[in-house]
Amino acid sequence: MRTRLLTTIAAAIFASTLMALPAVAAPVTERQSRDCKADYQRYCKAYALGSEALRACMSRSVKKLSHMCVEALVDAGDMTRSQADRLKKKAAHPKRARRDHSH
Repeated sequence: MRTRLLTTIAAAIFASTLMALPAVAAPVTERQSRDCKADYQRYCKAYALGSEALRACMSRSVKKLSHMCVEALVDAGDMTRSQADRLKKKAAHPKRARRDHSH
């Protein structure tokens, strides 16, 4: 019984310590700041600069980001070159809209 109580207390202390730590991402580079400003304002302005939440938002929005922003994210290490290349390929060959064949 005592072991269970100590385990519960230790888990509570550990959890509260994790919640107290800020979500830290790599600092925003000058190029990201310059080249991703419009994309940030359009898709992710609810998130703090340099936060993991912002990184996640930009990752979710990657198909909508400008070419310049994608390149800045690659240079900063926030996206791989293969991810960027796949994005470019999709942008160059968008899916054709389906035609409505109902009469």
